[in-house]
Formats: sequence, structure tokens, C-alpha cells
Amino acid sequence: MPIFCLLLLPILAFPVFAQSGGESAPKGPPPAPVVTAPVQEEQVGKPLTLVGTTEPRYEAAVAADEEGRVEALAARRGERVEQGEQLVRLRTRPLELQLQEALARRREIDARIAQAKADAERARKLFAQKFISEQELQALTTEVQTLRRQQEQAGAEIRLVRDRLSNMAVRAPFSGQVMEENTEIGQWLNTGDPVVVLADLSVVHVMTPVPEQQLGGIKMGDEVGVRFDALPGREFPGEVTAIIPQADPATRTFPVQVSVPNPQGRILAGMLARVTFSGNPRRALLIPKDALIPQPGGGGQVAKVADGRAVIFPVQVEGAYGSRYAVTPLEGELAPGDRVVIRGNERLRPGQAVAEKDAQ
Repeated sequence: MPIFCLLLLPILAFPVFAQSGGESAPKGPPPAPVVTAPVQEEQVGKPLTLVGTTEPRYEAAVAADEEGRVEALAARRGERVEQGEQLVRLRTRPLELQLQEALARRREIDARIAQAKADAERARKLFAQKFISEQELQALTTEVQTLRRQQEQAGAEIRLVRDRLSNMAVRAPFSGQVMEENTEIGQWLNTGDPVVVLADLSVVHVMTPVPEQQLGGIKMGDEVGVRFDALPGREFPGEVTAIIPQADPATRTFPVQVSVPNPQGRILAGMLARVTFSGNPRRALLIPKDALIPQPGGGGQVAKVADGRAVIFPVQVEGAYGSRYAVTPLEGELAPGDRVVIRGNERLRPGQAVAEKDAQ
């Protein structure tokens, strides 16, 4: 009888994975929190950018009021001084001796006046008793009056010498920086000789030649934007403070003065400036300055919120108007009422989900 061997093979069980319909797909990153502000359309001037040069608000060649030899030079070129601070001190010994002489002379006159008054009082008593004549009494009274006039002259001389002594210290008429030194220790100065050139740069004036065709669009008090080639990436606020009514015959341009606050002293005299005037009125789209995302190669971009996502596109800046820029989209669309990101726009990516926080 044949023997059959039954071979039992192990049954391998393979797990079957089934996707449950109740599980959700992996979620993306949460929306980026941003602060937005609306785009506005207003009538503004057509910007006009012209080149100018900076000047100090005040600049003066400070001179000596007295003659004398320089004993000390307290302020050096480039240093800042405050109003009333000593710049130069002249030798005072000769005037001090004159003052001592004048004071001694007045003390002598004071003593003579006291004696003359006593003599005149005795003379009045003697005259009342008929011991002296009226002419003798009048002579003593006249002497007192003469001595009083001498006393006044001596007092005036003392005040004059003291004033000259105070002028031996040449002081700063205003706060500023020393631009030039015109003397040195040991030098003899005559009255009126310049000591230093002092300039006040806390506010600078940008003198800009404006063509006569464009002058009508500029008026006193206009706010302007000022940029300096030496200070890239920053715009300074300025104000038109003078329009000089005299044209340059060669260029037919009128000097316009723009005042720019300079509390940190970063703007120096003689810097090249580019002044943007608002010009003639026109309609423009205005965005807050914080909404502009500067680009390395120049220009900028704007991030607009549409359907909860960031739409980023380049814009051209047409001018600055206070805290806002007038812009024109180079791509995409921008309309009044659109909301642009003013906080959190530096790291946004096109199409990224955003959540508006504290919208303005």
C-alpha cells in the first residue's frame, strides 16, 4: 500500500492595510498673522525730483570783539559746542590792571566827595551865621557837583573795562560744530579778526534750483521727501521754507529752500540731495510706507490680501506724501479698498494663507 506523506506548509498571512475613510489628509502650516491697511485713492501732485545741495541752517565766522593775544583755544575743528561755550580766551592781564586803576580812582573820588559834602554842610551853617559869603558857599557846593560827575565817569570807565574783560572770552553765539579754525595759541588778534567758523546742522537747508515752468506747483509749507546719495535707503521729511524770487539768468531756475530736521547730525553740509516735490494735482493710489517691501535691486513689492491669501506683485513708487507712497502696479491689480499688508509682509510667499490681525 503506497504511503502518502502529507506535507503541511505554513500559511503566511500578509496584513492588508485599508485606508479609513474617516481620516483627514495632513494639514498645511497655519495662516501667517499679518496687519493690513486699506489702499486709498486721493488727489496728489505729480512728483518732481530735482537735485540740490545741503547748507547749514546757520553759519557764522565768529570774530573777536577785542584785541589781544590768544591764551587758549577751547574748540577745535569738527567739535560740537553749545551756545555760550567758550571758543577762545585772550590774555586779560592788561585789562585787569586797568580795572584795578579805575577802581582805585573811584575810591579816591568817593573819599573826596565825602569830604566835600562835610565841608559844604559846615559852610551852610557858617553862611547862616553870616561868617562866610554866598560866593564861598556856592564854591563848595559846586565842588561836590563836580566830584559827582567825576564819580559817574569813573563808574562808566569801570563798566567799560569789565565789559572788555568779558569780551576777552570769545563765546559761541549758537550751538553747532566748528567748521574752520582761524587762529592759534600765541597769535595776536585785532578787533574783528575771525576766530572760528561755526555751523548749526541741527536743521539743514537744501537749496534746490527749480525750473521756472515747475515753480507754479511749489508753495511755502509744502511737504517734500529728501534722499541723499551718501545715506542710501532712507528718506527724510522736509518742508519748503523759502522760495527765492530771483532767477539765475543763465539757467532760468529759482532757488527753493527746503528745511530738513537733522537731530542725529547724519546730514552734513555740502551733501548731494534729491528732493521730490508733489507738483501738479492728479489722482493716485496711496499705500502706507510700511506696505512697501524694498527689493535689493531697487523698487519694491506689495503684498495684497485676497481670499485669505497673499498676492505679491511689484509696484513703481511715484512719490512720497507724508507717511504714504503713491504707487502704480507693474503687475497684478490694485484698487481703492484693497487691503495691503503693513506688518509681517517681509516673509510672506505668494499664495500663502494669512490671517488679518488688528487690521487698520
